[in-house]
Amino acid sequence: MSTQGRKAELKVIEGGKTEVSPVPAHIPADMHQEWLTVCEDLRGRQMLTDAMGGTIDAYVMALWNSRKAQEALDKHGPLIDGGKGILKVNPASSMLGKAQSAVLRLSAELGLTPASRSRPKMRSNDHAPDQRTLFDDLMDI
Repeated sequence: MSTQGRKAELKVIEGGKTEVSPVPAHIPADMHQEWLTVCEDLRGRQMLTDAMGGTIDAYVMALWNSRKAQEALDKHGPLIDGGKGILKVNPASSMLGKAQSAVLRLSAELGLTPASRSRPKMRSNDHAPDQRTLFDDLMDI
């Protein structure tokens, strides 16, 4: 899957949620804070809707999978015994790469990365048009 091309533009949503929903039951306990942090960030930028739950869920679970894969690599190493003394690549390596790719893609979709936040449509309307900076003008090009 290519990550090139036009990036999604999140916009302030009329009627966006003003309260963060409870963390879904299937989200691991050690990821509850991440769920709440992302939801609160989106709510604060007036971009949180019920429809975003799936994307937030996918982001949080991909991040959890990434952490679990890294733990497996830390514990067992990049190579494992494939039987009869033959080494093979730890399957956690593949899992880590896929999870990290998903985290990066979804974090950009949600406007969580510095690059995605620098796009004008991703910023909240926290400053008036007369307070634009040279950087703002360059980003609009």
